[in-house]
Amino acid sequence: MKNPKSLLKPLSILALSAIGITSAHAEIQFTGNHNYYEDPTYGGTVLKIGYGGTGSGTLHEGKTWTEEQNILIGCCPNNYEPSYLNIYGTANSQKNVYVSGLQRSGHCLVDGGTWNCDGQFQLGLGTNGTLTINNDGEVCVGDTFQINSGSTVTITDTSVLELLLDETGSFGENGGIHVYNDLGGTITLSSASNLVVNASTLVANTATYSQQATGESIVIDDFITADTRYAQSLDKLRFVVGENEFTANNSEALNQYLCGIEVTGFEGYEKSFVVNEGCTSVALHLSKIPEPSAFGLLAGLGALALVASRRRR
Repeated sequence: MKNPKSLLKPLSILALSAIGITSAHAEIQFTGNHNYYEDPTYGGTVLKIGYGGTGSGTLHEGKTWTEEQNILIGCCPNNYEPSYLNIYGTANSQKNVYVSGLQRSGHCLVDGGTWNCDGQFQLGLGTNGTLTINNDGEVCVGDTFQINSGSTVTITDTSVLELLLDETGSFGENGGIHVYNDLGGTITLSSASNLVVNASTLVANTATYSQQATGESIVIDDFITADTRYAQSLDKLRFVVGENEFTANNSEALNQYLCGIEVTGFEGYEKSFVVNEGCTSVALHLSKIPEPSAFGLLAGLGALALVASRRRR
């Protein structure tokens, strides 16, 4: 048998490692399988919830949790049991979030809480994933929101999914909402206002905005995009707004049922959607609505033109 003293150092290291993990997760309650792993597929160090078995995490109301590494909810291998992350408090993830892996589905619930994701939010990989936002919950994505593998997003009441524009007018690496493969997904909204585009960084920068911009109009080219390698068309992304169901390549339906989205910083602008010829992207056009005084001026000019016309006759 080994000398107990020879085991003291390794046991001390294990104890310190366990303390480090516990203190890092003090604000959130985990059950089942969860741990950090090095995985280049997911961008380096990843907190995997559900690796080798079911795992779950719950952030309770009034609690704040900040995660500096990538997060994967629903992993592999061994079985196909789902994993869960429930947020009732405030979560801050500083890198990418992946919901569902190749073999195990992941499910995220934001119930009255707030989830600030600085990186990409990828929903669905080999299996589908779900994201549910309700009870005035909010998910804010600083980079692309990617949906694929038949995943579903459900947003109810006055809850929101917020997409953040940077100072150059870009949503992120692949646009705002990105359809990655032909399995697509479905976004269900109680109303169009469940979707928010945070464009506040552009309010003071329209003069230097890198895309088409004037004081009266702005074009955001990458509101919805399809990956041209794996997704053939935007018709793989479905929207359900109230009782109205349509695909993302249907410009008429987009303009009829989705024009009520909120665009922070450009509340006085009319919104319209334009699908490109190849049905691989949807641009969001913002046009400034004239002030009431401007309507009066236009009416006056019209009256003067009519009088002048009659005098010529």
